[in-house]
Amino acid sequence: MMRYFLSVIFIFVFVFQGFCQRIKTESGDISILKGEKELAVSFSYDSIKVHGYDTETEFVKVKAQLREKHEPGSGAVFEKAWFADREAFYEPLFIEDINKALPQKRHINLVKNNPKAKYNLHIETLWVYPGYNVGFSHPAKIDVALKVYEINNPENVIWQSQTPIRIQAKAAPYKRELRIGAAYKELGILMSWYFKKRLK
Repeated sequence: MMRYFLSVIFIFVFVFQGFCQRIKTESGDISILKGEKELAVSFSYDSIKVHGYDTETEFVKVKAQLREKHEPGSGAVFEKAWFADREAFYEPLFIEDINKALPQKRHINLVKNNPKAKYNLHIETLWVYPGYNVGFSHPAKIDVALKVYEINNPENVIWQSQTPIRIQAKAAPYKRELRIGAAYKELGILMSWYFKKRLK
């Protein structure tokens, strides 16, 4: 009986989480991408904040100092990895999953700096909760803002999402870069569903 009850709770949480993770339009019309075969994608982290800290700079400084106390040199390694993980993990995981999830009949090929594309999808990360996995685990979360603009005329924003969009990963791997990366994978899946619905 208890196992059945826990299964019901898990299903409810899973469905509720999926329901809450929605993309809504602030302005413009994403359907202008209908028929496009190529789309560029870019990422920015200029305004990012980390859960529990006033600034990303403060977070990196505190975490680097803690590591340095335990193992000299590890603070600098952490700081370098924190920023390098964006191009090494988060962005490729998003691109891989959105491209994989889009069906062939409405396929749009997303590539960074795509020379064939007329439009660019820009993803701005506003906030991150890294999650944890130390016996107990909790998935990472991110807040993002999305917009699509014409590459040759960046001021022509053809679509913009309501912000922030809160994304929670479905898994919490042991490694930090994969935990946060899992949230970007989830964003890719969510964005693919949005394209499927709006670009019919």
